[in-house]
Amino acid sequence: MERFISTKALSLFQSNRFVSTVSKPVITIPLKWQNKLTRDLNQKQEQDRLKASLQGNTKVCIVSCKNTKLNHYSGQSYGKFDKVPLASRSWGHREANGDYFAINSQGPNPSILRNEDCEFSLLDLSEPLTKNLTAMGCIKPTLIQKLATKAVLRGENSLIAAETGSGKTISYLAPIIQKIIDYKSSNSVANEPLDQSLNAPLALVITPGRELCEQISNVGQSLMANLPIKSQCITGGRLKRDMLNADYQEVDILFATFGAISKMTTNRIFRLDQLKHLVLDEADTLLDDSFNEKLTYFLRKLPLQSTRHNEIIQGVQTIMVSATIPRSAEEILSQVIPYGSFTKLTTQNLHRLQPHVPQKFIRLSHLDKPTRLLELVKKDVSRKLPVIVFSNRSDRCDWVSMFLNENGVSCVNLNGNMPEHLRNGRFEEFHSGRQLVLSCTDVVSRGLDTTSVHQVINYDVPTNISDYIHRCGRIGRVGHQVTGIITTFVCHPTEADLVQKIEYAARRTHNDELPNVNANIKRLITNQMLKKHEQRVLLN
Repeated sequence: MERFISTKALSLFQSNRFVSTVSKPVITIPLKWQNKLTRDLNQKQEQDRLKASLQGNTKVCIVSCKNTKLNHYSGQSYGKFDKVPLASRSWGHREANGDYFAINSQGPNPSILRNEDCEFSLLDLSEPLTKNLTAMGCIKPTLIQKLATKAVLRGENSLIAAETGSGKTISYLAPIIQKIIDYKSSNSVANEPLDQSLNAPLALVITPGRELCEQISNVGQSLMANLPIKSQCITGGRLKRDMLNADYQEVDILFATFGAISKMTTNRIFRLDQLKHLVLDEADTLLDDSFNEKLTYFLRKLPLQSTRHNEIIQGVQTIMVSATIPRSAEEILSQVIPYGSFTKLTTQNLHRLQPHVPQKFIRLSHLDKPTRLLELVKKDVSRKLPVIVFSNRSDRCDWVSMFLNENGVSCVNLNGNMPEHLRNGRFEEFHSGRQLVLSCTDVVSRGLDTTSVHQVINYDVPTNISDYIHRCGRIGRVGHQVTGIITTFVCHPTEADLVQKIEYAARRTHNDELPNVNANIKRLITNQMLKKHEQRVLLN
């Protein structure tokens, strides 16, 4: 290395003021070498940061696997072109039997507002209504309730989309009740009689299923306690008797399944000419191919509120509520109402894995599923903890119930193919705690309040991401005492494909949205048939 005398030392020497106390010359490095050393140091620091980012915080495990080398930690990231390691990547083959991975809980329920001074009284709700909310245990609004209540009170068409169990029912029901109270009181103050016909509701709440309709009706009854509002609930199964012996009375809010209200209005038992508010609860199901043609025909008969050239055309306020928004929503609704007329009220965790809900996936043979199921259910029942077992088909749902009962575990079953007289009261048996185990299909996954459930077992992997989101929503709900856990059995290659999408989303840095959130069963089946046909054509 070359040695150079510093400029300062040289100038001192030349001016004859150089003293003997300097024993050695000062050594400096050429500028070119200094720049190279700086670049090398910065590059090493960047590599260290990248290495730390790839490894993450090993003290906080997000995805824990049987093969610990595949664990994913908090803060861990992957390069843009890196292949994300998945524990379920090899699950398409039966040699993976016995493997498992878990997505661990990562924090509190994001639906609950924290460190915010917000009460229902600040949302322009009257004192009697806020007292009823307090009596129900609703002290502070959730995030979606805070967002949606004022929009509904303003009379806007609203699309309320938030994670399951976040309190969406109260987010639209409380402001609708408030508007009806205001409407009635304004007429009484003006000494004008309220010209309301019998069986002509001011608000209509439509649901796809009976159990959900009855549940929302019960919530409504609690909210309307000691208030001058009358409600009624109609569901299928006994419509012929109800139509032959129709009861005409004053109704302010009508809760109905879609099939029931369609028949009742067609036969003129109920009139909708005085309707002011329409709610489509679990809108993703109502917009499915199995409903949408009949639904659009039904909606065309109503003077719905809409917008034209940024001007509001007065009519029936329309509110859509769901935990998932199907891709076909805009296309279907545009046939009857401009999609742009809706105020979108959504939360950040929509279509994402809920961070407070732990989920476990087990790869096993279909022969081992009954044994593992019995083991898990007996463990929870011995601790008096409620369990829901989901199956994709009604016959398998019935078989699971028979299998558990024959092996000493009392279980009640519920599916859409059950006759009305058998179906009635099944969910209430489980919800009240008289039964600890419920075997069911996805008829229970939509909207039903299951705040006491400790574990959800997916005996079958759901056929689509939307159903998985709704099944997960049976636990970790607002008001849930214990978060619980989701356990999913995986035994077929097609099931492994969906699980890989879930695991991939969990491993992404910002908990990516789950892909293809669509519950359109008919369209999914059609697409699968087309793919199989294309494969046969290619083979031939």
